[in-house]
Amino acid sequence: MEATELQARATIAGDEGATEPSSSRDGGIEERRLAANGLKILHLPMRTAPVVLLMVTYEVGSRHERAGARGASHMLEHMMFKGSANFHKGQGNSIHQLLLPLGAQVNATTWYDRTHYFALAPRDSLDLIAQIEADRMSNLSLDAAELATEKTVVLNEFDRLIGDPLEQLLQAVWGAAFASHPYGMPVIGRREDIEGFGREHLLAHYRAHYRPDNATITLIGDVERDAALETVRHRFEGIAARPGPEAAQLPEPEQDDERRATVECPGAPGIVMLAYKSPCGLDPDVDALEVLGRVLAGGRSSRLYRRLVAAGLATEVWADVSRLRHPGMFQLSAVVHPDADHRRVEYAMRAAVEEVRAGIADEELARAQSQICGRLLTSRDGPLAIAMQLNEAIAAGDWRSYATAAERVGALTAGDVARVAARYLGEQRLTVGWLVDAADRTALSS
Repeated sequence: MEATELQARATIAGDEGATEPSSSRDGGIEERRLAANGLKILHLPMRTAPVVLLMVTYEVGSRHERAGARGASHMLEHMMFKGSANFHKGQGNSIHQLLLPLGAQVNATTWYDRTHYFALAPRDSLDLIAQIEADRMSNLSLDAAELATEKTVVLNEFDRLIGDPLEQLLQAVWGAAFASHPYGMPVIGRREDIEGFGREHLLAHYRAHYRPDNATITLIGDVERDAALETVRHRFEGIAARPGPEAAQLPEPEQDDERRATVECPGAPGIVMLAYKSPCGLDPDVDALEVLGRVLAGGRSSRLYRRLVAAGLATEVWADVSRLRHPGMFQLSAVVHPDADHRRVEYAMRAAVEEVRAGIADEELARAQSQICGRLLTSRDGPLAIAMQLNEAIAAGDWRSYATAAERVGALTAGDVARVAARYLGEQRLTVGWLVDAADRTALSS
């Protein structure tokens, strides 16, 4: 064995230039880093089945795209399945040709702050998966003919999204709320940009962001730590780190007034959405917003359910809290009952928000904490479910937030929640969205 290989093996094990193992407080997950190129590796043993999951999270998403190239991250995600130097369908060994016959689950998604790729497969497939991921991290083909074909696929996906009334409402609300930040742009991009993508556009995006020092590999399953780390070291160590692009300045003017967005769509259900600017995903106040989401819209005992659904004004209510790298949104939504109208529903929702700004009961806090912590437990029932949550924590800026979520929520007091409600749920941070059936003009004049 060569001396350089011995040194690298020692480095990944936690010596010179590498991170120390994470503590047991971090959910049994250990972090390592390849000293040669900065690649981060998370390992979580799970012996429930003889399978392994390998996920690669790249810290690049629609937030990193410039005007005129909206949708590059999502387009590149599609092209990552079209072949690399050593794995492509022309040789009969594309990722799908190799892994699907093994019963593997293979997929990828793109979001505002990240793009991720994963494969869940029998544990003895780990080295093969690592080879494929390393090759497409460094040797993606980006064939021009494949790109032309895949653009049609993405444009069809774009049309399906545009045809979804709720998606139209979300895009309108986020677009109104974020005047200059890329969060106001749809993750899938703009049609004219997608149509105009050439190989050089995507190659530049790929070279800028698909770097080992901009990636985290997550390994979960029935694989020994040392063997798993050695596999990753062997396959990824030779990929050189590259200078990344200078971080773009993304100033978003402070919102100081209420904004509105109305979407008219034939046959659409009536929906009212209240969306408030929220802090970045790692801010402790987001945990209190999670609690507020449950207090307001978490089941039959929630305030919006009692005020709207039980009263016959709405048929459904829900809350969403974004955990993004930059400030995002806290959203409350209600489907308007056919016998009610948007204005009455909006008024009732605003009244419920004003009430929680004055404080919540200890019983409401305890119920919300129980719901959130219970969901965290039941939603972490296998390698794929855990990986999806770790993926979002990585994108938000610190994977350890995954491990401490229940502890943080459980430590909140009613006073904490009231303070956060008063700070963030004000009209100066609010964007109101209405989804209206285009055939029902009375909704706009009610």
